Amino acid sequence: MYGTKSYWMLSLVGILLIIGLPLSAAEKKPEKSIEEKTKIHRLNTKQRSAYDAFIYVNRIPAKADEDENPEDFSARIFSRLANQEGRILIKLPEGMTREAYLGYKTFLSTDAKLSNGNCIACHAPEKFSDLKKHVVSQGGKALPTPSLRNMRKRNVDILKALQAKLNMAKQADVSKEYKQINLNKTDLTHLKAFLNQLNDVDDKNFRELILKAEILDTSQD
Repeated sequence: MYGTKSYWMLSLVGILLIIGLPLSAAEKKPEKSIEEKTKIHRLNTKQRSAYDAFIYVNRIPAKADEDENPEDFSARIFSRLANQEGRILIKLPEGMTREAYLGYKTFLSTDAKLSNGNCIACHAPEKFSDLKKHVVSQGGKALPTPSLRNMRKRNVDILKALQAKLNMAKQADVSKEYKQINLNKTDLTHLKAFLNQLNDVDDKNFRELILKAEILDTSQD
């Protein structure tokens, strides 16, 4: 009545219908999760940069909690960093230098008298943008906050962009977020080193960044 091949095909369809599995599910292979791709488990972000490897190995929160403002989020991260530094447990993925780490702290700083970037006020992780529009100076136009991720792909001159922000911070009619910026040339170099950690890498390299992370000696800091 039916050929052997047709018989088995009908049987398979019957089994799928009985267990309630859609026929399309049998044809499509499920997409691998980021944990499967990188072979690193408990990763709750789809971002793949040296920075993301850094926060993973140091268990730093990837983004603010709901209703947590940038200042409180910054304070929470600094508390974590202080705990890790005190026990000399800060780990840096390959390519992330001490200068980049210091730049990260300047990026986070919201109330320091020196090395105060206040970047987190508008460029909060994990997107490094608050996705809002801001009027920087009186009478100016509201402009969207650009993400700081993957600036290499956009050919952004980071030092030039940072210097422009620093110059704007010195203007009398600038917004309060800019007024809090207080940076010197060394800070700008550190910030550039940090922002270079926000460029994406592929899954294989991301895994290597995590597995080969090394301890940063903070005993003299």
